[in-house]
Amino acid sequence: MTMHRAVLLLTVSWMLPLTEWAFTADPPNGSDLANVKAVSLDQADAPQAATLATGTKRAILLCGLSGDAPHHKLYSETVTKLHEGLSKRLGFADVHVLFGDEPQDADADVIKSAVRATRAELEKSVTTLGAKLQPDDALWVIVVGHSHYDGKFSWLNLPGPDIQQTEFAKLFADLTAREQVFCITTPTSGYYIKPLSAKGRIVITATETDFETNETEFPHELARVLSAPPEAKEFDIDEDGTISLFDLYVTVARNLAQSYLERELLATEHPLLDDNGDGRGTEVQIDFLTEEQGGRAKLRKPSNLPMNSTGDGRASKSITLSFSQAQAAQPTAEKSDQ
Repeated sequence: MTMHRAVLLLTVSWMLPLTEWAFTADPPNGSDLANVKAVSLDQADAPQAATLATGTKRAILLCGLSGDAPHHKLYSETVTKLHEGLSKRLGFADVHVLFGDEPQDADADVIKSAVRATRAELEKSVTTLGAKLQPDDALWVIVVGHSHYDGKFSWLNLPGPDIQQTEFAKLFADLTAREQVFCITTPTSGYYIKPLSAKGRIVITATETDFETNETEFPHELARVLSAPPEAKEFDIDEDGTISLFDLYVTVARNLAQSYLERELLATEHPLLDDNGDGRGTEVQIDFLTEEQGGRAKLRKPSNLPMNSTGDGRASKSITLSFSQAQAAQPTAEKSDQ
């Protein structure tokens, strides 16, 4: 068994410091946000939107084998932060954690109480989740860990038999939920987009559909942002007055690009977003990255950017995130079966 990746499911709501931060969908007076709002998601030519869930927020955090002691520590801390971000910050009521390694004494309680991330346990977890999932619920799946690519399949490294993208997608094929977000953060994760893609579903990957086989930093940056989000003014990447899943994705992608730039390293991961169900991911962050970061943003304000009514990015903008600062201050340890 080789090592390479892990997965997670997430549903989100967001609140900021002490008081709830509320954004209106309408642009403020004198704003130039009208250009962004010109095309409604209700238009006939728009893709089916991933509408905001009103039911229970449920998530699966899947982390494969770490491979060695330093990576065990890294992935243990990342999964703990992801769990904190979902349950404490975003109000997820049901976060199920599967972790590839045997727990260590230094691990947080959420890791010690996690289910072993074998293929059989993953299948069991999805079946159990499916029995509880209601049409108005939100479902987020986050995958973390190592993977390997054999020229056809991207295999997530698990204890025992590994699993590849087509097999993984079949596990979730019959699940229905108003809000579905899949965030695959492993190397060669771009290959998950096509089998997972569906109308009303959002798929985020850490890499392109290419030979981006290096260890990814995306999951660790995602965990950092979820557990310690920036101020609203900084977080509202597209300046539309709302903190959304789109803002979360672009924030993580931009932070990664800046990190590679500051270290004078060639970026070995290029995140993709597919939220229109066409099975093709898009680097929607490119309009929000400077040329030095690998983007094409110049002097244009993000709010002036045109938005294709059928392109990627619109559905993820419809999922508003509400983060709770007060809840986040509580202890992070929480049982994975809550």
